[in-house]
Amino acid sequence: MKLTVPYLGLLHKAYKPVLEKIGVQMVLPPPPTKRTLDLGTKYSPEFACLPFKVTLGSMIEALELGADTIFMPGGWGPCRFGYFDVIQELILKELGYHFVMGSANNPDVLYDMIKMMQSISGLHSKTQLYRLFFFILLRLSFLDWVSRRYFHSKPYEANPGESDRIYNTAIEMIERSLSLKELVGAALKISSSFRKMKRTKSFTPIRVGIVGELFTVIEPSGNMEMDRILLKRGVEIYKSIWLSDYLNDRFHFNPLRRNQHRIAERYARPFLRCHVGGESTESIGKSVLFARKGLDGVIHVFPFTCMPELVAQTILTKVQKVFDLPILTLIFDEHTASGGVEMRIEAFLDLLERRKKG
Repeated sequence: MKLTVPYLGLLHKAYKPVLEKIGVQMVLPPPPTKRTLDLGTKYSPEFACLPFKVTLGSMIEALELGADTIFMPGGWGPCRFGYFDVIQELILKELGYHFVMGSANNPDVLYDMIKMMQSISGLHSKTQLYRLFFFILLRLSFLDWVSRRYFHSKPYEANPGESDRIYNTAIEMIERSLSLKELVGAALKISSSFRKMKRTKSFTPIRVGIVGELFTVIEPSGNMEMDRILLKRGVEIYKSIWLSDYLNDRFHFNPLRRNQHRIAERYARPFLRCHVGGESTESIGKSVLFARKGLDGVIHVFPFTCMPELVAQTILTKVQKVFDLPILTLIFDEHTASGGVEMRIEAFLDLLERRKKG
């Protein structure tokens, strides 16, 4: 078996070394490029959203490299993500590719995820399967923790590039940590490195929250590398959702991290009293939370035709008025130009800087 999984942020760094250690042959597709999106767009239905097209393109590129097994989570609920694996399998087999599509019928249910891990790993011991699954999730939570530390350290660095070096080294350390002891040891060293970083006290950065659909918030190819644009301008970034939080809310593998969906529900309740799918609750609730924390603005990102986020966009206009919170909406599809996105972000940051100066 030669397994591939489409990219989603740092997820591949969490599972690849662990699965390779137990003998699973991994075939990572190339990082998503214009070719990836062009391939996905060419063979996707017209109504498909950007995450569908990018992941389909990545699957084609991985199959070209020799992959014979694809894992793509399924799901249910009022979001088309639950149908991705079924439709993508039909498309790829019509194109003549021979492979096995592995998926979890309900990725919110632990039993389904363990069955999926069994099919991937070849392990039969339930104890080993649970340990494997939860260790991968724990690695992911450490990777997200490093990213949060980086986002909150980069704007304050006194020596340009120091936080980047710490971040890159930290990611490599976690990748190499293949036991819980090694992981904890790496975390202690990483925390010490961030604490020792020389900080400037004469600079107060613009603080911006990023809310929206999971793929476009987390995956650089889904948002034109928006994090890089913001960090280059010295912006301190807060995100409404992290993949490890999304999974921890379901599987409770990190007792030190509060249930982020429940927090979002509580803050969203005055504006949204029912779940409308996707990450709409997080988009609304975390925007309210960011406003209460005094952030300077929010950027709402989602793929074109994403129904849950279209609902959230409508409600966020009320949040904007109630809290006097500037909100920039960016919608992504295959026609979105990186130059246009960067120009709109730059204009938004100029607005926030003028407001901050009074």
